[in-house]
Amino acid sequence: YYETIFEPIRQHGGMITNVVGDAAMAIWIEMRPEEKRRMHACISALDIERGVCRFNQASPFTQLPTRIGLHSGQVLLGNIGAVDHYEYRPVGDIVNTAARIEGLNKYLGTRILASEEVITQLDNILIREIGKFLLVGKSKPLVIYELLCRKEESDQKQRDLCLFYTDALDAFKRQAWYEALEKFNTIIKVYEKDGPSLYFIKLCKEY
Repeated sequence: YYETIFEPIRQHGGMITNVVGDAAMAIWIEMRPEEKRRMHACISALDIERGVCRFNQASPFTQLPTRIGLHSGQVLLGNIGAVDHYEYRPVGDIVNTAARIEGLNKYLGTRILASEEVITQLDNILIREIGKFLLVGKSKPLVIYELLCRKEESDQKQRDLCLFYTDALDAFKRQAWYEALEKFNTIIKVYEKDGPSLYFIKLCKEY
């Protein structure tokens, strides 16, 4: 399993900095913000998801769902520790926020989520805005996006899902609860287990 997730990270220029249990953290480092690094991280995430799907198909009795969170910004990178134990890894709010984004997948039924900071000006990946979320430890909500696939690999059904979902989310943002509920329910009729739509259906009913 680790080999499956490590290979795309290394192939696309990432550095694995930490492994705890079944979780791994990787970073793409530049001295200045650079679009290329963010793209490499996103492509790596898509390749990890594809690799894990193959892994699960080959191991039907050991299904390992993988959730990925991506965030971008300044981090402190260096030897963290004391006395005779040091670890070379990043620390700071960006790291914590990426972990919170990863955890959000569990509630939304998604696999790869990224912040707006990550996906800005990345045009060759099919994404959809999932909505605004106030993550634990944050004072302001973040706009969260789902990465679906490379655009050249997308099919009409995936592209239609993005359009229908954007329309439903717009109704939700306007607090038109009944309209949003109807639109999200329409998505479920076609796409059945679309996690974000199911999540917002529940919220619409509560509101």
